[in-house]
Amino acid sequence: MRHEGATVRRFDPRQLPEFTPDPALWTRIAAAQQRRMARRRWRTAVVGTAIAASLAAALLVGGRFAVAPAGSPAPTTAMQDESRALEGEWHRLVGAQAAALGSTRLRAIDAELQSAYDRGAGADELEALWQQRNRALRGLIASVQDGAYGRASSITQL
Repeated sequence: MRHEGATVRRFDPRQLPEFTPDPALWTRIAAAQQRRMARRRWRTAVVGTAIAASLAAALLVGGRFAVAPAGSPAPTTAMQDESRALEGEWHRLVGAQAAALGSTRLRAIDAELQSAYDRGAGADELEALWQQRNRALRGLIASVQDGAYGRASSITQL
């Protein structure tokens, strides 16, 4: 609907006022763009570093997130230490003959342990094997202390 007496005016860009920008305007625009780009690069570097660090930490941990309580060693480590102590006691009691006496059972357990470690067995299986090894060493020590030292054949059967 048109109103009578109204004239239609068209837009004429030539009637706009002249604008002369400040000569330093483009320099300020370019500097602001460089600052934005620098901040974006900085953020990208920080995020990339954080991702790389977390990935490296995950690889170092190897997916094992269960941590033993502070002050108490892991069960397998404690059993390994106990095994070393028992083996030292065994060697102290029988001396040079320790390699020959009772070595069959210990070698079999050691072979099972090595196989378990090679295939990446779980902590439960390793713990059971270390317990077997410690029991075998305790049996050897007990047999020497009970006087079975002279009966080498009975010791090798343990």
